[in-house]
Amino acid sequence: MAAHRALTLWYLRPERKTMSIDSSDVVDGLGISKADGKAVLIISDHLPWDDQEVHFSLLERKIGAYLTFIASGQVVETLPEAQGKAVRIELVYEHVPTTAAGRFFTATRTQLQSNGVEFIAMSLPNCY
Repeated sequence: MAAHRALTLWYLRPERKTMSIDSSDVVDGLGISKADGKAVLIISDHLPWDDQEVHFSLLERKIGAYLTFIASGQVVETLPEAQGKAVRIELVYEHVPTTAAGRFFTATRTQLQSNGVEFIAMSLPNCY
């Protein structure tokens, strides 16, 4: 399956120094939550919301790639501990989202839940 990888993990590629929503072919973060045991895929969003349409497009592309990563089984191949675990996509944003972005997050959460994937959006912790 390695030849058909949809995404690569950023931390496995030493030449990558940053994580970003504009790199739709890269999983920004992946692990098992200590709090609830779910497999968690993280999207790192550093962009401001001045051009919402571009921002939404980038998020849609990144989320779509993550869903392919999950559905293809690559998430379990990459992180065997994810086998049989529920999956969550966490969007961690740097800039306060607009009202339209909040509606986008709600619609995304609803759509992903219907596919068995949890979605949450949260601000970057203040310590960063």
